[in-house]
Amino acid sequence: MSDSEDSEDLNQYTIDDYYKLVRPLLEANNINANYLDNHKLLRTLVDFSLSHSLSLKNLQKRDLEFRNLIPEKINYVDSLIIKTKAYNEPQFSGCFRNRYIEFCPHFAIAAYLFSRFHIADEYGAYEFIFTDSIKKISLENVKLLKGNSKHSAISYSQQHKSAINALSISGLDYKDVNLTKLLTTHNNNETLENMGRLAKNSVKELSCPLMLALAGFNSFEDYEIIRNSIDPPQQLLDKIFPFLTNIIDDSTSSKDLLQIKELFSMLRRSLCQDMVIIKKKYPYNPLSKSEIFNSPEFSDFVQSIENETPGKLDTIINNSCFIPKDHPMPSGDLLVAGSGDNKNSESEMKEPISKDLENQLSILARQQKELDKSFYKFTESQTEIFSQQSELMQKVNNTLNGVMILLSAQNKTSIPLLQQAAQETQNYISNVGQSNIERGMNNTAELLNALNSNSGHPQSQSQPQSHSSTSLLPSTQAPQPVASSLSNLLHPQASEFPRAALSEPPQVQPLLTQRHAMPLQQQQQQQQQQQQQQQQQQQQQQQFYMHTSNSPSIHQSAAMVPMASYPSTTTTSAATVQRQIPAQPQPSSSADIGLTPEQMERQRVLHRRLSRQATTLFEMWDDFKSMEKALQDHDITVTEWLKLHGSSERQFRHTRLKIIRFIEEEAQHRNTSVEIVKELLHNKMRNRLRPWTLDEVQRMLTANKRINLDDDS
Repeated sequence: MSDSEDSEDLNQYTIDDYYKLVRPLLEANNINANYLDNHKLLRTLVDFSLSHSLSLKNLQKRDLEFRNLIPEKINYVDSLIIKTKAYNEPQFSGCFRNRYIEFCPHFAIAAYLFSRFHIADEYGAYEFIFTDSIKKISLENVKLLKGNSKHSAISYSQQHKSAINALSISGLDYKDVNLTKLLTTHNNNETLENMGRLAKNSVKELSCPLMLALAGFNSFEDYEIIRNSIDPPQQLLDKIFPFLTNIIDDSTSSKDLLQIKELFSMLRRSLCQDMVIIKKKYPYNPLSKSEIFNSPEFSDFVQSIENETPGKLDTIINNSCFIPKDHPMPSGDLLVAGSGDNKNSESEMKEPISKDLENQLSILARQQKELDKSFYKFTESQTEIFSQQSELMQKVNNTLNGVMILLSAQNKTSIPLLQQAAQETQNYISNVGQSNIERGMNNTAELLNALNSNSGHPQSQSQPQSHSSTSLLPSTQAPQPVASSLSNLLHPQASEFPRAALSEPPQVQPLLTQRHAMPLQQQQQQQQQQQQQQQQQQQQQQQFYMHTSNSPSIHQSAAMVPMASYPSTTTTSAATVQRQIPAQPQPSSSADIGLTPEQMERQRVLHRRLSRQATTLFEMWDDFKSMEKALQDHDITVTEWLKLHGSSERQFRHTRLKIIRFIEEEAQHRNTSVEIVKELLHNKMRNRLRPWTLDEVQRMLTANKRINLDDDS
């Protein structure tokens, strides 16, 4: 999705195709809320608009700050000038308000800035708070396209992921679309190509005819934004960006802040004019639901337009909204299609209905695919936990077999060793078993959250979607008693947990396998033999305890030394083991049973693995670096981590480390950032007849083959 991407897409895009891309972003009706929330949705709209109206490249868009947006009056027309850099030299691009609101860069930027100041995020927090604390924030240094914080730019991977999600909700696959070509498509492409480049070395050199053509006009005489003819009241304007009067006053001496004040004042006026149309045409847009544009001041503003001239509001809406060629002609004051055959008109009306149904089916299919991915991820993680739990049960079984060998020896010195084995088994079950149970609970909670997010928006779904959400409702209510019962398992009493853990595991698998493998008569005979053996062993054990009950060595605590796993040479029933273990005096270790939250988090990080689903270069980089940071934050060395996971994880980490070191060394050699080197390597991998995989890049680096990032071949 980079600017230099050479796609094999041979389609000739039209302005209708660009409209189909941005319309779902304006509607915000069937948005994949797992990633594209309200702020990211409007940020993506600004990203697309900067490419469409100003021909900016991805890197230039990511570097934009508030101070790079300059308000100007060109021939008495509101203009927005964007200052960028090219080869360390300043360059300027400009844009007017577009004829159609769907393509207007002024509205896209104003709507996104409004959301950052006036729309809360999913946690109910606002990015900017209108108090004196805003004085401490350098507004001129705030990034236009926000990344992880106000002053950090959006990363390439975040920009790439947002674009993929935007294409997805429009029913497009990013692998089949040349996004750069689609974003730069206009109604008069051939005319624009003959008018030269938009970016100039100074504001005075900007080409006004080109800016007018990009806005949908031929000349200044033809330029008329009908929605600019309505003036919003000052009471409504004061509600938007109130810091313009409270914080930035006439005593401010900073030129950048005064420029920002002028910029925000221009944008909030045009935003109030545009919202008269957006609220009618796109009622599900995040701004249409905001408190300000549902206030009495805004309602009075709209009502004043309707009272001024009958039909004026409808005329403004009709002249400000784009109508694609394949879209049915709306009713009202718009032009009505000529009188044709009734059958043709009926077929034309049915075509958009069928297309809407196809879009709804594709949305349902994508949601089902997301659910399948969530179930697959849940199953995979739970399988790993069950495998670890099985290993734990095997170690417990081996320990119990060793305990039986010590008991059969009838030696006084075996009692401390038996106590030590029971204590180690108790600690192992408390630590590792508890960690596995909590991981299982977390995986279940993540799955339930995924199900809730896919079924929690009934207003924005069609009837099939509402039906699926109601069918998922019982599954979201069921885990409450399960979670309470699991929480009881996480905090057992000190005297009961080891006994239950030591007495239950050996009982399950042998009895079940024997009962399934033998006829009924043989099972009855074996049960009688087992009862006889149990009675004999009980008598021997009572004699053994009578012989050793007065020995002082029973009450002594042996030194803690590691105990090897004993071979499974004796098969014993759970009843025999349960009678033997309680008879031993257990040392009090209630403090060792539970783990602190810090220790639990450390165990979780220690058991974490590198993701095998990270198939792209950026996903692999983020996964590897987040793993390194987690290990560093919890003081876990790579040696300790590899010792737990074994040789397979060691080899997999080695393959990823080859690529990581290559990128870092190449960035150091070029004296540039790793983000630029990552983008160069990503383009190198993609721009081939058969794209490279991460494994192929690693093998080339292992074989000491030089990868020339400056060569396009």
